[in-house]
Amino acid sequence: MVSHLRMEGKYALHENAEEPDKHVHVFFHFTDGTELRYRDVRKFGTMHLFKKGEEDLFPPLIGLGPEPFDETFNPSQLKMRIGKTSRKIKPVLLDQNVVVGLGNIYVDEALFRAGIHPERVASQLTDEEYEKLYEEIVATLQEAVKQGGSTIRTYVNTQGQIGMFQQQLYVYGRKGESCKMCGTPIEKFVVGGRGTHICPNCQPAKK
Repeated sequence: MVSHLRMEGKYALHENAEEPDKHVHVFFHFTDGTELRYRDVRKFGTMHLFKKGEEDLFPPLIGLGPEPFDETFNPSQLKMRIGKTSRKIKPVLLDQNVVVGLGNIYVDEALFRAGIHPERVASQLTDEEYEKLYEEIVATLQEAVKQGGSTIRTYVNTQGQIGMFQQQLYVYGRKGESCKMCGTPIEKFVVGGRGTHICPNCQPAKK
């Protein structure tokens, strides 16, 4: 089985006797009296059943890009995958066929840390910018994992604990607040249909 959590899906282990709330949609019962519950407020998540060994041959796994922590993922591969596209860099990074695991929060943060405006065309980035972007993608995700993720609304881990990385965010969710690096007010606008946060001083639109 392949389970995609999407935006709000989460698993948690409970005792069978515990009353589930209305947002629990799937139960996996165990012989020890516990059960794994899948909870999804927005019901965007999906579950797929495959024959053993065939899970990589069909959606949602087929065609996925590399993991950011994979040893084969590097600045050269990043440029090879997106360096010829005329698309804006933010929507490209959100494309799971390019690289997996980058959501809206972490793309905004990585682009800020790399000093790259989200509307820059991917093919126009320099080799140095690809190097910096790669480094900040990996660093941002490493720090987020270490802090248990980012709890903006409802995210908790399987032990019911919230993440703490939201306390370290530079731009995401900070519209109107001062940039931690230069003091310029953080701006928010839409890129590729997604709310996007930037510092207009640290991330100039053109170079």
